[in-house]
Amino acid sequence: MKKLLLTYILTIGICAGAGIGTGIILKKTIGPIDEMYPPGFDPTEFSPDIEAIMKKYDGLSNKTYDGAKGFTDAELVNVAQEKYKRCENCYNFSVGDAHTIVTQAVRNAQVKNGNEYFMDQISLSSMVSLAKRTYQHGADGNVEVHDGKALTSETATYPATPTATYTPEEYHKVHGMSPNEMFIYIISDQTVLDSTRTTNGDDVVIKMNLNPNLSTYWYKYQMVDLSGLANLPPFSEVKLTYTLSKDLVLKHISVDETLTATKDGIPVPAKTQDILELYYYADTYYKIPALDEPFDFSIKEA
Repeated sequence: MKKLLLTYILTIGICAGAGIGTGIILKKTIGPIDEMYPPGFDPTEFSPDIEAIMKKYDGLSNKTYDGAKGFTDAELVNVAQEKYKRCENCYNFSVGDAHTIVTQAVRNAQVKNGNEYFMDQISLSSMVSLAKRTYQHGADGNVEVHDGKALTSETATYPATPTATYTPEEYHKVHGMSPNEMFIYIISDQTVLDSTRTTNGDDVVIKMNLNPNLSTYWYKYQMVDLSGLANLPPFSEVKLTYTLSKDLVLKHISVDETLTATKDGIPVPAKTQDILELYYYADTYYKIPALDEPFDFSIKEA
């Protein structure tokens, strides 16, 4: 019976801040990589024009939410994400549990200190113990990856020698995004199916229902890399809730997404509803941990 479970298990794995996705890793899924998207598919056709959006934002005399109320929800989210990426020092992390056949703890972290970048990714259950720590030295510097083993939901051991070293371009191709890119979902007016915007005190709350195929293009490739898949996992639902300050500073993201793998005609759904909470700390210094130092996943007042 144990072998059967290992064949069909959907394990929640690791991802980059985000990124940042929930990091679901599928042991089995359907269709070869080149069949999910048609030949010649170009994700940039559905990607936001960040330069145009930020030019529009930078031209505002009032750069708070009051001055940007005419922006679409996708534009507001991209402004907040770009402002976060422009921080000299910042960090974010996600905490959550995924419930499939087993409950799996998921922890992801990202740190930016000037031109130094760091990612810590841990996933642990009774059947899976995964960890990946990534360092990038300089915006154009090589990316060093250390594949380790989770000890607890928030600690792991890593080898002193990198498991692999990439250029940023190589890393992007195999992993979906480089450490200095920070956000992996494609969010644009073309990928947002519907959205709502409300205010909560001084905060702006934007709820988005995204096109599950287009918005997760890079995210799928990240999953392929993390789990060694030969196939891209199909999504059926992606819902994100963004909390921004009145100054359009990104504070929090909640992730609610659904994907289903099919093995020999048997569907095995993985629902990660309201389990992953991402916390963002802009303009805040966090010392990049050495290989033998843990990341602090405790929630602090922003």
